[in-house]
Amino acid sequence: MRLLVRRGAKDRPTDAPDVLELRVHGVANTPPAAMLGLPPDEVEQVDGDALGSFWAPTAKSLATERRPGDPRTPAPGVRREGYSWGAMARLSTVPAIGRASGLVAGVIRALWVLIIPFGLANVAYWSRDADEPHGRRSSAAGGMVRLFGLALTLLWVATTATVMLGIVGAQCYGARTALEIDGQTSDVDYVMTCSALPHQLDSWARWESGPRTAVLALLAAGAVLALAAVGSTGQLRYERRTSGTKGRGLTASAPPDDGSVWPMLARPGFWTHAKRSSVLWFQHLAAAFALLAALLGWHFLYRDEPGCRRATGFGERGCAGPRVWAASDRWYWAVIVVVAVAVLVIVAVRVGRVRLDPLPHAGQQPAIKPDVEVSRRVDGVVLAVALVLFAAAVVVVARSGDEPLRPADPTAVPFLGLAAVPSLLIGLMVLLCVVALGVRARVPALLWAPLVVVALVAAVLALMWPDGAAGIASRTVSGVAFVVLLVVTVVAGRGRAARGREGWAGRGPFVLLSMAGGVAMVLSASTVLGIVAWLQAPGAPENATVPQAVTDALTDLDAADRLREPVLAQVPAAAQLVTPPGYLEFAIMSVAGLAVLVLVVLVLALRMAVLSRVPLPVVPGQVVAAKPTTSEESAVQRGRRHAALAQRAERIVGVLGIVFFLALAGTLVLPDPDRQFGGVAGAAWDLAVQWSTKAVVVAFGLVVGSVVLAGSKQSLARPWGLLWDLMCFLPRAAHPFAPPCYAERVVPELRSRIDVWLGDDRASSEVGAAEQRMLARRRVVLSAHSLGGVVAVATLLARWDGPRGADDDRVALLTYGTQLRAYFGRFFPELFGPAVLGTHPSSAPRVWVADPWDVRVPPPVAPVGVTVVESLTCDGAVRWRSLWRRTDFIGFPVDAYAPTATSIDRPAQEVDQAAYLLTIDAHSGYPDTAEYGTQMGELVALLRKVPVRDD
Repeated sequence: MRLLVRRGAKDRPTDAPDVLELRVHGVANTPPAAMLGLPPDEVEQVDGDALGSFWAPTAKSLATERRPGDPRTPAPGVRREGYSWGAMARLSTVPAIGRASGLVAGVIRALWVLIIPFGLANVAYWSRDADEPHGRRSSAAGGMVRLFGLALTLLWVATTATVMLGIVGAQCYGARTALEIDGQTSDVDYVMTCSALPHQLDSWARWESGPRTAVLALLAAGAVLALAAVGSTGQLRYERRTSGTKGRGLTASAPPDDGSVWPMLARPGFWTHAKRSSVLWFQHLAAAFALLAALLGWHFLYRDEPGCRRATGFGERGCAGPRVWAASDRWYWAVIVVVAVAVLVIVAVRVGRVRLDPLPHAGQQPAIKPDVEVSRRVDGVVLAVALVLFAAAVVVVARSGDEPLRPADPTAVPFLGLAAVPSLLIGLMVLLCVVALGVRARVPALLWAPLVVVALVAAVLALMWPDGAAGIASRTVSGVAFVVLLVVTVVAGRGRAARGREGWAGRGPFVLLSMAGGVAMVLSASTVLGIVAWLQAPGAPENATVPQAVTDALTDLDAADRLREPVLAQVPAAAQLVTPPGYLEFAIMSVAGLAVLVLVVLVLALRMAVLSRVPLPVVPGQVVAAKPTTSEESAVQRGRRHAALAQRAERIVGVLGIVFFLALAGTLVLPDPDRQFGGVAGAAWDLAVQWSTKAVVVAFGLVVGSVVLAGSKQSLARPWGLLWDLMCFLPRAAHPFAPPCYAERVVPELRSRIDVWLGDDRASSEVGAAEQRMLARRRVVLSAHSLGGVVAVATLLARWDGPRGADDDRVALLTYGTQLRAYFGRFFPELFGPAVLGTHPSSAPRVWVADPWDVRVPPPVAPVGVTVVESLTCDGAVRWRSLWRRTDFIGFPVDAYAPTATSIDRPAQEVDQAAYLLTIDAHSGYPDTAEYGTQMGELVALLRKVPVRDD
């Protein structure tokens, strides 16, 4: 094959390109034209669709005469392409809707915000020790994180039930009241409603309480299903993609059984477990329906029992005995509660026992079932039981008549089933966060699981029997179990030698789970308290109005008898809506935590201002001039300081995780917000309660505003786009409603493009001799920016099961501005750590010094198998280059800051030499630098030196 490329007015034949330069963008979804450094009209799509696509320069662009060394012109014999994948991480698609606008698009964006905690839990799953052997002494870290994810789902169920049943159903629709009219033989019936509710819901006041409650319960279930649907929309489009090479059976089914250990990302099944993980979808939905059924059953079981309407002292009043449960008119509610609790226990056990990680460890351990052989029969049966149970509860509620939903006791929680559920779920999340402190230290599940169960059960017993010796014993047992668990996990974590090279000193699961639980509670509390604030602050000064039907009846009476005495309507005082314990307490703790976080940031900013005169060298520890002598040097130093401040992100996120954990734990021990105290403490407490309510309303408004702004340009754009880029890279294995993993499509697509270029997608018998010779000469350079470097490494590892195995000398890698070593290698050691990449480990950034990376580097890690660097090395020459600059706020070296450490890292220029005005480069512009062209040329030369093989 030969190509005719036009150069000016003269045509000349040239050899067909033998090297493919395949560029992959990073965060911020760089457009294809910008990725290739060309105007939009000089690039064209050569493959793909609206979500993932390959682009190349047009023939006209290639024929354009440019100066020598122009970065827009590929080197001779090099075909340049760009792969665009950003739409997978930032755009939402809904089956049967496609494009959406207005209210529908806003609802979809809001639901994407609500699944952020699920995504954080999924990230926490991959931060555990993924290579820990299974067995009796295992920490069962994966099961622990999945149980935490189940608690997040149930927290959302409790939130929707609080809004629909506890607020709207039990408080916004009062008891039916008869209004006596003088001189009339019949009374006018009316129901007081929250005036802020949409007027379309006024007609619900005519319904009986039973049917209205049943509809609200169905709406709560619908909110859970909507959340599940949003997280599952990408499953078909992302998680079931397979490369053409795998589809044609041209890969090895397992790593070679030669005793070597392959990295996790190279093991078969890592990117293809959609069916295995779908069992979690069944389990979470079963738990959601079971909890809703239990809430309904518990409320109607005790609503008409005067002594059982408060959680405190519940057991002492005999409410847990047969007197109530075996009553002739309530026995079926007791059955619903018992069966629902049994379903919840079964689901919790099955969630903890799911196996998703790819095995074997090379060829040494038996593999789990392939994705196509997974059975979902048992979980389907459990889901069916939960659905039938919930349906039965709804039917019974619908036929329960017109008794008021709210108990007659004004001091009781309006919906009894919610009296303790939010607090119990928060307590479970706190306990599991403490467990997460020690999972990387492999604290065995046989130790932590009994402590968690004992602490939780004792807390429930203390709630039901708070007084006397039983209450003291229960609280003591619960506290001791918590303290023992905390001490065991903290001590085990501090004793690990590897903690210095791991994110947050080996406490990554704790930080990420704390953030997941904290964000979930922020969203839940903002939703509940924000809706309460809206319902209590309508346009009129009152929050309860007489329905339109009553007003019309009174108007007709006045018209019929103009001389009768006028009717005086007295508006009652505004009623205060009541929320279950947990939400307002968390809001109070969140305000206190936010104040601490702001104080830490201010102190850090002041410290950086004091150190602003300390110059930062290119390589930490080098000697640099004490004072810049030119404006360019001053600008470079300013850019380095700003980047260094941002590079302390790990420390800031760690503080945020601790603040969220303390907020969750403090929620359980704070007194009732309505409790009055005297003196200065009382004034401070009242101020905290007032400010927390205002802060929650502000947070609610900020969430809504960010959701609206996200759709200002694209109706289905997800809010907070950068978060999705970082959170959705790894497969969802901890929570089925988490956002879909774009890499499950990106990696197979990139692999397919490489395989097609190299001819690995076809058997040798299908290729002619001439084409075989052409394909044997072909080479590939993956050029990846920022997060694209992570994608590129994952793609190279995924090709290890190809015809050439791990040592494919036809491929090279060029990364720039990447976070492989400083972030991904520290947060996910078993996926991208130094033992996987074959690079030097990285320490955490220092906080209170000018240069965060002026720190002792941890000792090298002995690899347990073939590393990425070894797979890219031939005859001592490494086919991997990485560019970085100190002014890049999220770009770091791959191996070390010292340029002589290995042959991988090269510092790039920090000043844009082509800019008209003085411009300091930060995270972009790497392909336009001279260093990029130099390193690309070196890699192409190395690839062309590799002998051509006939196979």
